[in-house]
Amino acid sequence: MNLSAVVAVSPFALLASVAMAGGITVEFVGGFEPAVTQRINASGVIVGDFQFNAVTTAMRYTATEGRTPLAVPAGASQSIATGINDLGAIVGRYSAGSGTFGALWNPDGTLVTLAAPPGTWSYSTPSNINNPGMVCGTATLVQVGTDPEQAWRWTPKGGYQLLPRLGGVVAGCRDINDSGQIAGFGTLANGQARACVWQPDGTPLQLGAPAGATQSFATAINNAGTVVGATPGNDVPWVWSAAGGMRALPDFGFKAAAYDVNSSGWILGWADVAPFKTVPVVWDSQGTLHNIADLVDPSRFYFPGDFIVPIAISDANVIVVRGYDFTAGGDPRVLMFRVVSTAACPTDLDGDGQTGAADIARLLSAWGTAGAGGEDISGDGTVGAADIAALLSAWGGCP
Repeated sequence: MNLSAVVAVSPFALLASVAMAGGITVEFVGGFEPAVTQRINASGVIVGDFQFNAVTTAMRYTATEGRTPLAVPAGASQSIATGINDLGAIVGRYSAGSGTFGALWNPDGTLVTLAAPPGTWSYSTPSNINNPGMVCGTATLVQVGTDPEQAWRWTPKGGYQLLPRLGGVVAGCRDINDSGQIAGFGTLANGQARACVWQPDGTPLQLGAPAGATQSFATAINNAGTVVGATPGNDVPWVWSAAGGMRALPDFGFKAAAYDVNSSGWILGWADVAPFKTVPVVWDSQGTLHNIADLVDPSRFYFPGDFIVPIAISDANVIVVRGYDFTAGGDPRVLMFRVVSTAACPTDLDGDGQTGAADIARLLSAWGTAGAGGEDISGDGTVGAADIAALLSAWGGCP
């Protein structure tokens, strides 16, 4: 990979690309050539697909290697990656001949083809994989009218478990957390959609709909069991927790949707600031809305007004969005920004409220890089000894 494709950020350029408003700062981390990106893990590894030799190809992106195609069988016509865990295992699918197959790429890049789930299906797509190695996904039967869909989960030892539907013919998985809770949606017997969390024993828990809406879809779940999502037509973004139930998130008075939530409860999504004028946004852990477009240099960055601007947020508060960087050509690129609360503890890399062994491990994993996950604590452009020293001096609970 030509590393010149990655936007290099010097300490001085980084300072120039930091903006502050509403109690948060936004730091430009980097960007790369056009790709469809789906997920980012805690180490900043991004997965999705890109055009490789004119073929849609599953990819993994790292700051040191750039976009790397994932292995598929000879003759495969296309492939996509849809999920990744913190260990680097990736899931997705590939097409070969007349069939489409679920795929699991081990951290070393080797491919495991997943057998089809029980039943008669046209294809099956894994959605994500948790750290213990459980995969969730959706099987689809293409037919005239509504396509039946079946949510499932899979483990190497136990194989497939089909998850109960909610009374209708559609049930789909979107995300899975480390305890095995699966977020997605299903249709009721009357065809209305309901956000749902399937518990570790497979029991479905309907989440209802936010005030002002009759339907809902879940898009992501974190390890605390917090779920986020949207409504048909993207009219109401929402967040749900076992303690607080479902509540609508603030917007700018127009359409909005919540896409992803990290371990600290920060939510990434999009919102219209005017009809058909869409910007990426984050809601902090208190639910305060922040417009990312207002927090970056408008002479350098521009976000196209469509509904696929925001993509994912990592546990290190790195957001992945699609937009233009006018210093890197005229095509839309994948852009990464780190969002930091001004009250946050910069040495708390994993967001657990303290500086400890997990933060040391994350820093060491980024040694010698620019620190896409905030590991460059000293701001000198490279993760190294100065960052270790800063981290050790802040050991313990955050102030």
